[in-house]
Amino acid sequence: MEEEEAAAREVVIDKDLKKKIKETVKKILKRSSLLEITEIKAREEASSELDLDLSRDPYKLIVREAVDSFIEKAITKIETEMGKLHTQIVEDVDGVTTEKTTTTTKKKRKKKKKKKTKKVVEEEEEEEEEEEEEETTATASLVK
Repeated sequence: MEEEEAAAREVVIDKDLKKKIKETVKKILKRSSLLEITEIKAREEASSELDLDLSRDPYKLIVREAVDSFIEKAITKIETEMGKLHTQIVEDVDGVTTEKTTTTTKKKRKKKKKKKTKKVVEEEEEEEEEEEEEETTATASLVK
């Protein structure tokens, strides 16, 4: 009899529902301040959005997995960005640029030059068209 009650309380979650819960929690975490959001707040918001009580055990675990996964990825991203910023700050302070920075700067300059050249060519073409129109107008008035 106790086994039947335990089985009745056990909730079976299909893959689609599990995926939907994780996506909803992730969406909530993305739009929230990581300094203010908690697992409980995320779970309550997701419960409201999905119209499902996620405070019960099988759901609670799925929410926790989603939150943990998001936080791990966020920490990795932050650490990577901090490393990049640190390198850039040190380079700025020392006045030293790496080969990669120099190459990137050269590429940007080259692109600007190409854009500028293209713009100059377009302006010259417009000027030629205007001159041709003026010549055509002058010729037409002479013919009259």
